[in-house]
Amino acid sequence: MKNHTETAAGYQLLSRYRGELMGLAMLWVMFFHAYELQIDNPALNAFKWLGFSGVDMFFLLSGLGLYGSIVRRQERFPSYFYRRCARVLPAYWLVVGLYSLWLRVQGRISIKTALWSLSTFHYWFRVPGTFNWYVPALLLFYALAPFWVKILRRVKYKGFLTLLTFPLAYGVYRLSIPVGLNYLSDFLDRIPTFAAGLLAGCYLAEGQPLNRKHAAAWTAVAVCGITVAVLRLQGKLYISTCYMVAACVMPFCLLLAKGLDLLGWEWRPLRFLGAYSLEIYLLNVIVTREFAALSPWFDRDGRHIVYYLTVYALNLVLAVLLRQLIEKILRPGFARLRRTQREDG
Repeated sequence: MKNHTETAAGYQLLSRYRGELMGLAMLWVMFFHAYELQIDNPALNAFKWLGFSGVDMFFLLSGLGLYGSIVRRQERFPSYFYRRCARVLPAYWLVVGLYSLWLRVQGRISIKTALWSLSTFHYWFRVPGTFNWYVPALLLFYALAPFWVKILRRVKYKGFLTLLTFPLAYGVYRLSIPVGLNYLSDFLDRIPTFAAGLLAGCYLAEGQPLNRKHAAAWTAVAVCGITVAVLRLQGKLYISTCYMVAACVMPFCLLLAKGLDLLGWEWRPLRFLGAYSLEIYLLNVIVTREFAALSPWFDRDGRHIVYYLTVYALNLVLAVLLRQLIEKILRPGFARLRRTQREDG
């Protein structure tokens, strides 16, 4: 068992259990992606519907790790961004490339559409027939992170600045509607979440514990988010659910990290899922899209339980093989990237 007096600071726990939290987030996203799964329990259905919040957890934890890495390395932007792209794009290009080739053979997309998907610019220009908004959004967050870190290091009221990202993101979204860019909401809605992750990384780098003032602030933001959610359910207010999730994701992750620490176990399966989360996610998107094509092979019951257990197990196996293939092809450079990721926490 661990000495909990040494791990009491909440932001330290976020860093210590970052891998496990990413694993939990991946499981939640996979549950959310099981669109055809039939569940009778209303509470479980609600939990499944909220599974998109796993993406918010990913962005929060990415921001947390990025802040420390950027501050420690002090490298030029091209070098920094190259390292980030080198970790994400090989897996993305391989999965999206092979899948696009299969879609092209079937006549479902054109070569032009496939090239747009591979470029990662398809999301920003809303190219029909393309898919996967997460990687393009993640790359833009990577590009913006060094500039936001510089701002955070210079301002005194870091928490207030982070709080301002909520009206900023919503204001940009409202402005995007009349010009027909509101399809970018998946990215815009996650700006506060990513900013909160960078703030937590800043607090961690500065050695600030999760004191009563911080806990009260995160709780107050979460209460505001829950209040907005209740008003939305009552039809008195309409705002994207993502903003409510963004208001609650930090205290939610802090509580999860504290729970993992109190249990004091080694959570290797969750850490494994977190380590392979990119590869798992890329393949899971395809499994989600191709239910009609795969169900004749794997579907065995009306609720589709056997189907999802089978294809998700294959999803995990293929994710491991995908990572090993990329490591083999790009072994020297990829080994350095893995060392970098371990240093980044």
